This record gives sequence, C-alpha cells and structure tokens, in this order.
Amino acid sequence: MTAGPSPRAPGRPSIRLSVVVTTYNNPRGLELVLAGLLRQSVQDFELLIADDGSGPETSRMVAEFAGRVTFPVRHVWHPDQGFRKCAICNKALLEAAGEYLVFFDGDCIPGRDCLEIHLRAARRDSYLAGGAVYLSRRLSERLTPAEVSSGRLDRPGFWWARVNKRRRLLVRHLPVIRDLMNRRVPREPSWRGGNSSAWADHMRAVGGFDERFGYGFEDADFGHRLQALGVHGRSIRYSNPVMHVEHSRPYADPLQLARNRKLYDENRASRLIWTPHGIPAP
Repeated sequence: MTAGPSPRAPGRPSIRLSVVVTTYNNPRGLELVLAGLLRQSVQDFELLIADDGSGPETSRMVAEFAGRVTFPVRHVWHPDQGFRKCAICNKALLEAAGEYLVFFDGDCIPGRDCLEIHLRAARRDSYLAGGAVYLSRRLSERLTPAEVSSGRLDRPGFWWARVNKRRRLLVRHLPVIRDLMNRRVPREPSWRGGNSSAWADHMRAVGGFDERFGYGFEDADFGHRLQALGVHGRSIRYSNPVMHVEHSRPYADPLQLARNRKLYDENRASRLIWTPHGIPAP
C-alpha cells in the first residue's frame, strides 16, 4: 500500500474520490484495467482492489502496482468461498475513504477521461450508470497493457471492427449527439458494476449490496434499492463507455441465476431500500 493524502478530485475540490475495482483470479484482465487507471486525467484518488479470493499472482501484481504509483492502493481481500462479489464490495465500501465512489469490474478498461467524466457529471440526486463496449475474444486475448497505456483504445482504428456496441465508440467523439443520447435512453438505467458511480452515503444508506445474491442480478438489485431511496440513475453510456475484456465465467450457475431473479423480483416488488443482508446500519 502506498501512502498519500486524502483523495480529492482536481476541478471538484470538495469531492474525495475512491475507485473500487472488483476481481477474481483474472490477473491479466486486472493488469489491463490498472494500465487504464494509470493514465487517467484525474490522478488524485485512492484505489481499492476488491478481491473475491484470488490467489497469490493477483496479490503480487497489486503489490507491485502499488509500489510504483502516486495514489494510495489497498488490496481488500477475503478467502475464496464461492462467488461473493457482494460481500467483498461491501468490505471495500466500508473501508473507502472517499465520499464519491466509482466502481469498475476487473475486466473493464477505462478510457483516459473516465474518472473525470464521472466526477463532472456527479449530482446529489442521482447515481451514474456507464456502459461498455465488448471486445471480441480475439482482440481481448491479444490486447496488451502497453497498448492500453499508449491510448490505443481511445482512438479510432481497425480494432473497432472487433467489438460489439461500436456505435458507442463513434458517438463518444460527438459531444452534442452523445449528450442527447445519454438523456434519451429508453428506461432509467440501473447500476452496472462494470462502470458506475455513486455517493458513499447513498450506498451505505441502502445497506450496500445484498449478500444473498450470487452471480446475476446483484447489481440490478442494488440500483433499484437506490432508486427506491430516491437516488435515480443517469446514463453516461455514450460519453463514457469502458472496454470489456471477454473471458470465461465458470461461476455462472443457471440454478443460482433463477434464485437470484426471484429474490430480485421480490425486493423490487416491495420497493426494498435497506437490506439487512449487507453492511451494518450506520
């Protein structure tokens, strides 16, 4: 862990910023995400790696990265006992020093201005839901940290032919159109753990993430509880997409998905705000 001052965002001096990156045994994907964070236009933040039980290779990578950056880095880890993303996110939420939190999954590479866009768009009445552009398996396997560091993914190129949702790549370079499209999404965006942000006190006011959820619907449930609190989602998917690195998901379980869907529907129907299955009450 590196030492440093309380994280504050340039241009928004009243906002202390924490960045949370979730990961599980995907050091290559995490290395690409860290390369994206290292070139952010905003560098005054703390980074928490919310690790759902990865092995020593991830620990070594985080320690090495922490030793060469100027912002504080914390490796928030718990033992591997199955998919417990909600639990490790709650642990990171409790440890975060920032008053505003940006969440990324460890397979989602932020563009250079990603944190700055989150901060400039932050409002007290809402959370921000960013989108993703999905890289093909081939491009995901060949992409290197050096290419991320060079800014390749921020520039148009032939690699656009190897992505899904490529319209977002084009629109993000067209300011008037991207702002219009952000406002005209067909429905209120829910939380997307790969690229979303909110005020820490709002996140804690709903009890954080519901730890009954395994893989599937856990982020959507969190977003709908924020909405029930009166904190509504705003889209930045066209101005601020991250690049999603394709990989296998051995933890995806159809039976667990069905249970999660039932729980999600029950929570939403009751307009649940506070979950007793998350962080302790303040």
